[in-house]
Amino acid sequence: MFKRILGRLSLVCAVLLALVIAAPASAVEMTFYGNQHFKFVSDEGKVILINPWVKGNKDAPMTLESYKEGDVDLILATAGHGDDQGNAVEIAARTGATIFTVAELGGWMQSQIEKFGGSKKQIYRGAIGGRYKVGNVTVQLIQAAHGTGISTGKDDHPASYYGGPASGSVITFEDGLTVLMAGSTGLSMELQLFGMRFQPHVALVPIAGRFMMHPDDAAFATKLLMTDNPNLKTVVPQHFRVKGRPPWMGTPAEFEAEIKKLGINVNVLSPVVGKAYTLSK
Repeated sequence: MFKRILGRLSLVCAVLLALVIAAPASAVEMTFYGNQHFKFVSDEGKVILINPWVKGNKDAPMTLESYKEGDVDLILATAGHGDDQGNAVEIAARTGATIFTVAELGGWMQSQIEKFGGSKKQIYRGAIGGRYKVGNVTVQLIQAAHGTGISTGKDDHPASYYGGPASGSVITFEDGLTVLMAGSTGLSMELQLFGMRFQPHVALVPIAGRFMMHPDDAAFATKLLMTDNPNLKTVVPQHFRVKGRPPWMGTPAEFEAEIKKLGINVNVLSPVVGKAYTLSK
């Protein structure tokens, strides 16, 4: 009898072990839609958009009408410029998503969202260091060295409305995977602090130049983010365009070349527009 029970227990344990081995590892899906427009889908299915620029973005494969109620859970807007905040307000109104951004930009968004059928309650205003949680995903705002004036049309001065400080974000997903979105920042020693404090596994760094880091500065920023941070294995160039690229704008190839010059041991993921990538620790 004892041997029979023991045999059954062994069989149950073997089955459970097989299920554990066969179970897929937690992973996050990332898709790039040009410039700084990214979509993340968490392991539990939370959908997060960063700087969803659709109108005027030649690389964007979707239209605003593509978005329906419930499609998006959270939108992050790093600055008030048209290619930063993009169409965050309209998309939030269409989907019911929450926008998390700095207080000043958020206040302006609250004055706009009802025009598109949304609610002021959808704007969650914070400041640098502030956090917001959606499901089991936590987002913290970090500082970025960039301007954030808001314009409302072609004839409007780009600094007609003050959008508060520019920001980036640190996103910590359900399994602990940490993604740092640096925003449209210039090079600064704060990037070293972010590497030490948040120890991101993945970093999204701007490479456009002119209004932010050039590819060589972005490569050095990657080095700073690795300070006391053994986790950083993947770096993603962002703020670049494929269609309609201006001549002064940096490219992923230039960024990767600068990474090699510095001898940094990190994987450069040069995102293809519309392709979904799996991120993991």
